[in-house]
Amino acid sequence: LKYGNERDGDDLFQYIISEHHELSLQECFKKFGYAHDLTDTKQSLKLATESVIKEFAAENVIYLELRTTPKTTKSMSKFEYLATVIETIRECESKYPDIIVKLLPSIDRSKGKQEAEENVELILKFIEENNSDIIKGVDLSGNFISTVFSDFKDVLKTARDNGLKLALHCGELEDDAEIEEMLNFGLDRIGHGTFIRGKNLDTVLQEKIPIECCLTSNLRCGTAPSYQEHHFGKLFTLKHPVCICTDDFGVFNTTLSKELKLCKASFNLTDEEILQLNKKSVDFCFANAEEKQFLLNKFNEFCYNNNE
Repeated sequence: LKYGNERDGDDLFQYIISEHHELSLQECFKKFGYAHDLTDTKQSLKLATESVIKEFAAENVIYLELRTTPKTTKSMSKFEYLATVIETIRECESKYPDIIVKLLPSIDRSKGKQEAEENVELILKFIEENNSDIIKGVDLSGNFISTVFSDFKDVLKTARDNGLKLALHCGELEDDAEIEEMLNFGLDRIGHGTFIRGKNLDTVLQEKIPIECCLTSNLRCGTAPSYQEHHFGKLFTLKHPVCICTDDFGVFNTTLSKELKLCKASFNLTDEEILQLNKKSVDFCFANAEEKQFLLNKFNEFCYNNNE
């Protein structure tokens, strides 16, 4: 609707990757461009941000880490973009009081080193000027083709030295050397981790680095052959820290509830195992100690009320 005659009705859904689509990882990256294109005004960005929070709150999610890349649009500077997202999160605190929302601004690898430096400088400036407790870390993601991780090490170190946690997409591609480089650099959580194997997997297991698993995302993008063969199964069997995520619930046409149901069915898990899987994820979320205790109390209250 935003584009009027520039796009027809069917094109409104070009960003959705359904179960009938068989796409390559590179084709999946292109889909995210549509969503980015639809949030280039303050009004649309506020609407999108609140819509995401509202939908997760409706699922009884009690903790959410949003990710978005600060960007310059025709109507907003990067600073205004970031401020709009945080302003909306603040406004949602009273509307949806049962969910804690934090933000991990993203570094898009495809945009290069200079933009990464600009974004981290912007993030740190925003935190300093606004005393914001909403920004808890940074995310490194985006299309990694034609980029090298070493280009981003300095800026990630700057973020880490200033108290921000690092959630890095690692092992999305079969590149043992880059995975090893990222592990040696250090990170707080791994996004996807699909192709971590051999000595790199040994390192991850030994250091107990939590992994964010996105079942439907990996299946639709062709990096996992099936739900049953997803690497979550091995990690869960090894009792490694792992959490189930949606990646982007709009693009992949999913919900967290759906992902948990798929996880339960694909790996024959019990309700108790799903409950504990979610509860343990509190340990490696980026909330502060007081917030983590609040979340654990919510879990315990749920278990008591449901005789779990």
